[in-house]
Amino acid sequence: MSRSHLLSKYQILIYPECAGCHRALRMRRIVPRLVVAVMLGLIISGGFLGFKAMEIHHMGQDFMTQEQERLSLRTALLAQASELAGLRGKYDRVATFNNKLKVMLNMAEVSEAESALGGSNLAFARASITPYNMRSLVRNMQNGTESLDRDILDAERVQQTVLREMRHDMNILAWTPSVWPVKGRITSSFGMRNHPFDSHYRMHQGLDIVPSTGRGTPVLAPANGVVARIERKGAYGLTLLLRHFGGINTRYAHLRDVTVEEGQTVGRDEVIAHVGNSGRSTGPHLHYEVLVDGSARNPRGFILN
Repeated sequence: MSRSHLLSKYQILIYPECAGCHRALRMRRIVPRLVVAVMLGLIISGGFLGFKAMEIHHMGQDFMTQEQERLSLRTALLAQASELAGLRGKYDRVATFNNKLKVMLNMAEVSEAESALGGSNLAFARASITPYNMRSLVRNMQNGTESLDRDILDAERVQQTVLREMRHDMNILAWTPSVWPVKGRITSSFGMRNHPFDSHYRMHQGLDIVPSTGRGTPVLAPANGVVARIERKGAYGLTLLLRHFGGINTRYAHLRDVTVEEGQTVGRDEVIAHVGNSGRSTGPHLHYEVLVDGSARNPRGFILN
């Protein structure tokens, strides 16, 4: 079809109801074809867009389903991770108890690594977990489970050894410090600290315990023992020294008074003194030490209750 034919004009005559008048509407031949082409294009485009909209809708539904599955998996993994961390905490308490028993039975020196809590130190974040983090979490859980299995076997071997030692001589535990001499708030732990009077950084060789009942609270013997010494010792004030089993001694300082005598044998949980604030003291409290062959040890390692 020639270009001149497409550009040629139509003339449409319009006759209204009134007689004797008419209107003429002229248009080129190409205009109807353009209108039809545009309408066809709109129909095709609308169909294509509708198809794409349906496809996007289905993709959105699939994404939501996958997201829900991912969130469910994440929740399940976190629950299992939390359970594993709880088991690790329970094992740590058992291992600590075993280590204390070993010390009390004089079986072996407990190293810092052996006595440290949380052997695996598993950490499970509850923040948003990416697929990479989820894979890392699964690996940590697998490694933690294997480590826990090994540690449990080790703990069982330690327990068997401890039981054999206990059967050998039950008097060992009876004469080894294993309970709190007085219960209360720990205001200063074993280790380096700033001294409350001169602010010098120095070693604190025991536990400072402030009982809720304050001055006059009974101090109990943590094990069977013999009263080795009662004296007033400078900054320690009135002190009491008990001799126990295997070169273990316990010292009690800042006492108000003592209820036993030198050379007397006392039993576990027997009242031996009362809390005071004699010597250099910021207030009524008990300074409690455990000495093994003359060297200060952390009293927490000799407390089972």
